[in-house]
Amino acid sequence: MRRRVSIGITLAALLLLPAVLFAATSKPATTTPVKNQVLLVYHEDNSQAFKIVTPDKKVLTGADVIDGTPLPPKTQIVTEEGDYAELQITQTKTIIKISQKTNFTVDALRSDAGEGQDAFSLTLGKVRTVAGKASGKDKYNIKTQSAVCGVRGSDVVVETLDGIDAKVFTLEGTGWIQNLKTGAELDLAKGFFADTLAELFAPVEIPTDLFASLVQEMSFTKLNVDEVLQINKEWQDSLKAEGGAAPAGEGTPQTPPPPMQTNFMDDLMAKLREILGMEIGSITIGNTTWSKVVMQPQFTLGPLKMGLYLPIIYSGDMFNPADWYKPAGNNEWSFGTDPQYQNDTWGMVIDITSDLLLKIKYLEWGNQRDPFFFKLGNLNDITIGHGLIMRNFANDADFPAVRRVGVNIGLDFKSAGIEAMVNDAAAPDIFGGRVYLRPFGGFRAALGVSALLDWSPARDFNGGAAAAGDPIFINPGVDLDLPFVESDFFSLVAFADGAAMLPFFRSAPTAVSGISEGFALDAIYDPASSIMVKNWGVAAGLFGNLIIRDFTWRVEFRDFTGAFKPQFYNTGYERQRSAYVQDVLDYLVNPAAEAYNNQIMGIFGEGGLTLPKLFSLKLSYFWPWYQDKVTGEIVMDPEDHLVAKFTLEKGVIPVVNIWGTVSYERTKFIPTIMQTGGGSGLSLFDANTVVSAQVNYPVAPTLDVMLLYTTTAQRNPDGSLAYEKAGDLLPKMNISLAIETQVHF
Repeated sequence: MRRRVSIGITLAALLLLPAVLFAATSKPATTTPVKNQVLLVYHEDNSQAFKIVTPDKKVLTGADVIDGTPLPPKTQIVTEEGDYAELQITQTKTIIKISQKTNFTVDALRSDAGEGQDAFSLTLGKVRTVAGKASGKDKYNIKTQSAVCGVRGSDVVVETLDGIDAKVFTLEGTGWIQNLKTGAELDLAKGFFADTLAELFAPVEIPTDLFASLVQEMSFTKLNVDEVLQINKEWQDSLKAEGGAAPAGEGTPQTPPPPMQTNFMDDLMAKLREILGMEIGSITIGNTTWSKVVMQPQFTLGPLKMGLYLPIIYSGDMFNPADWYKPAGNNEWSFGTDPQYQNDTWGMVIDITSDLLLKIKYLEWGNQRDPFFFKLGNLNDITIGHGLIMRNFANDADFPAVRRVGVNIGLDFKSAGIEAMVNDAAAPDIFGGRVYLRPFGGFRAALGVSALLDWSPARDFNGGAAAAGDPIFINPGVDLDLPFVESDFFSLVAFADGAAMLPFFRSAPTAVSGISEGFALDAIYDPASSIMVKNWGVAAGLFGNLIIRDFTWRVEFRDFTGAFKPQFYNTGYERQRSAYVQDVLDYLVNPAAEAYNNQIMGIFGEGGLTLPKLFSLKLSYFWPWYQDKVTGEIVMDPEDHLVAKFTLEKGVIPVVNIWGTVSYERTKFIPTIMQTGGGSGLSLFDANTVVSAQVNYPVAPTLDVMLLYTTTAQRNPDGSLAYEKAGDLLPKMNISLAIETQVHF
């Protein structure tokens, strides 16, 4: 926001001018050295929250912030969204551009005689600094939490968007960065950057599009980069003419940068960004920072819904496939053209199919209990039957770090029907289904039989699958479905389910003793136990909708024993597999343990409300308990389960026009809150949790920009889950925050 001098102030200055001139002529002329200062040359307060905190903690905002104000040491500048500021150091003519959402502090300034250093700190955000005279690392630096960044006669951008990770991008000359954790130092030539949290702390070439984006985003409005670089050149030339040299570490003499040369692909990418709002950013995978471009077109054709996921994750050159990220060595954009498939036709077909399927985020037709429904892709709501064995199973809990192509299908022929699922068509290990019959003619009561299988539950076991005996989980079940009324206006359906869990071991586990290869029948039948037949569960209840189809409800009673869990395959199952395997091992080794000889009961309740064009809300909770055999008291079991999901529809907030979804699902919710009953050490965002948020903002009629927040399980380079230390049952968790685009038609 440009500040204009008011007419009143201007007139006052004109009236005072003769007095000033008289005073000047009536006193001897003196020369006073100009104190080294940092001046606020220009600022934009678009957020109306731009502020300066003075050394005495006075906060200047609004009209109190005046361009030309000196900023003494210990002054803090805070910008919010849409705000910018430009500073200049009077002695060296060095200039600084402060970006939006930045917290920047002037720590110290060199003396008038040039002693000391110009020192600054960047708590959060991004700044660009272009060096004037004598601006080596010993004279000028910017400190972040993880690095010290110097300017050696150069033009650099310093960035710390999360307040921890620091990056330095050199746009001209030579930048410098020191990793405070390791002490390592790097010189960064023009066109290179370094990242303190990267697996390898080394110079990396800045992608062409990112370089152009930085120059555009961090361009100066009031101050002139070319003039400052020319000052630097003249200063270094004068030192050479006097027989001296630039201070150690200074860059080579700078010349004003030539206009950026663009090629056809640069122009094409710029046009795509303009038309499609293509988001170009960065992503950290493991400890390596990559650049990314993601588009997500969506299509709706009657009952058919389809979404695509088209990512390019790369380092260096987006148009060079050799620089693209290849998870587990697979180039998902090769479509069978990899060298290893030149003489392998079948391998080529598999790779083409796999790469094509990975581009499908979801493909859906209908819903469960419809005459026909079909789902394919990254799914989070796979349910078989009434859900005692599998309910709201998700193969996308770690999307987009892990992408799978799940399949869920159902056919109802009136007298009979089937449901089936597989978690990943490319590499299935959780699969099964349900078959049901209606033997009573016109009455729609159905008898069903289910079977679900986890072929490799110890795939990510911390210690290896062999340590757990490389087991298989087998979950058989039976059910009764009694629909009294079922329509769009009102429905009431009663049900009763029973299921069990039978483990099979491919080999004897090495981590424990006493378990043999083959079926563990003692998991089901234990004559020495107070509950001879166990490791089973039953559930009975009602579900339906009231008045309108969009008000749904469900209530059921559950009873289970041993290591069986209702909704065994749920949203968080993929992350909790290792913990489930350990539970089964403990159960078989210690069948007399109290935890496995309690008959646990509980009430599960669920409600959902959808108001079209406004919002939808879904809440559910399972409250389990058991009777203490010694005291007879009712004790809450720690394996409770909470689900909360809220969706705000497009157009409800017309001013900012944002909408989106927030969801939270976890087990051990109350024990975590209370830190009791096995809850100690747990947090609300650990591997027992699946949490996500998506906020959409429209930038065009067919284009949305999405802010995505998710918690994902951390994985090793080979794709296996990463654990904090040996013996852990739940993996380490990462928080992912990304911006992507979505095109819809």
